[in-house]
Amino acid sequence: MMRFRGQIQDAFMFRERKGLVLSLTNIEGLPEIGMHVSILGEIRKIIEIGRNSTDGNAVSYRSCLTGQPVPAYGSIGVDWNESDVDAIGLRDQWVEEETQ
Repeated sequence: MMRFRGQIQDAFMFRERKGLVLSLTNIEGLPEIGMHVSILGEIRKIIEIGRNSTDGNAVSYRSCLTGQPVPAYGSIGVDWNESDVDAIGLRDQWVEEETQ
């Protein structure tokens, strides 16, 4: 049973923690530190969860100027030992909780 998934909008290196920050949209569920997720068929562990500066939540919801809802969004940091990342290649890919 999946508790979390999101679609990658952007990615960048999180050098202080030897990780990768993923900005996500279309989030379903809630991420948790220590949760294992699948990214392009590889299993990674969530090491950090971003908090929205407006509402303080890990997953935020809002409406656009027309009043229509915007897909849930947020960011996570995952363990990533590689020295670089193909951020463009990660865009629009899905991150999904890996269930054992």
